[in-house]
Amino acid sequence: MAKEFNAFDETRQMTLPGVIESVQEQDEKRTLERQMRQQIKRIVEALLFASSQPLPFNRIKEIVDEVFPTKPKQLKDLIEDLKEEYISQGRAFRLDEIADGYLLRSCEEYSRFIEKLGYSKRQEKLSQPSLEVLAIVAFKGPITKPEIEKIRGVDSTGTMQNLLERELIEPTGKLEVPGRPVLYKITSQFLNHFGLKDIKDLSNLSPSTLL
Repeated sequence: MAKEFNAFDETRQMTLPGVIESVQEQDEKRTLERQMRQQIKRIVEALLFASSQPLPFNRIKEIVDEVFPTKPKQLKDLIEDLKEEYISQGRAFRLDEIADGYLLRSCEEYSRFIEKLGYSKRQEKLSQPSLEVLAIVAFKGPITKPEIEKIRGVDSTGTMQNLLERELIEPTGKLEVPGRPVLYKITSQFLNHFGLKDIKDLSNLSPSTLL
């Protein structure tokens, strides 16, 4: 019995350091993973703050992968973490997913304060891309985003989001085809912006008038 006990005790003494070392390695690995996750989130946050237009997921991943190669699901989970952080911390802005991109926007309840700075999206001069999209929606609407992009030949995600925020275009149902894309039309705010009394007045205009 004594020999059996001594043999067991000796084995325990030999394996215990290995167990401790393994636990320490696992703790270090978890710490490094947490640090890496936080660093990736800070990179994503910096990119979003620097972008005034929706930032495509693939573009975010392309930049992050230069330093921290990340699987798509892992990166999407981290972006979702950021969303939840802003909400739980009661921040004055939020992270919205718009079409295929992400955008940081101030919460609606603070818009009246922001406007006191003399800044309002509705007061900005319309850009050439915005005017192009408006002309297409006005004269061919209701129309889907893919149809607009086919006519323009370029991605119109950011431009359309800007027009939606300025209430110059709005959704008006969905096209009954596979995928059911959203249809867009012009709004009464559009008529006010261009000094039109009624949508029928568009018949007296040409697309070039808007441009």
